[in-house]
Amino acid sequence: MAQEEPTNYQFAGAGTGIAYIQDHAYAYSGQINLASTEKTLLSFTSNSSIFVGRFQMLYDWTGFSAGEQLGYTIKLNDITIVRTLIPKSTSEIDSIMRQVPIVIPPLTIVEILGDTDAGNIYVSGVLTGRVYGTD
Repeated sequence: MAQEEPTNYQFAGAGTGIAYIQDHAYAYSGQINLASTEKTLLSFTSNSSIFVGRFQMLYDWTGFSAGEQLGYTIKLNDITIVRTLIPKSTSEIDSIMRQVPIVIPPLTIVEILGDTDAGNIYVSGVLTGRVYGTD
């Protein structure tokens, strides 16, 4: 028997999980202080649908010095599929607009980690997209 769709959708808030609304999905980590260590931005198991979307790490270069960098790793079932290093840029607009497309298969363990070689840097992880198939 098919599940009844809720009629009132509300923002689920920040956290490490993913939220599904009909054929869309999103995850927002909220603001996380990397403080020179690797931290989990998002961690969840996908539902039985296929997710097609993009991941973006938002950050502020305030406090960064030339030569320092920020990075993130995307793992599916504990296999690294993306590792990105973002060097301090002279263009903050260019820096915050970097995104990576991602397809997440059904019932997959997803982990997205952020790291930096700088000091106290605050970041947010954002995953948005569409889902295809039924849950």
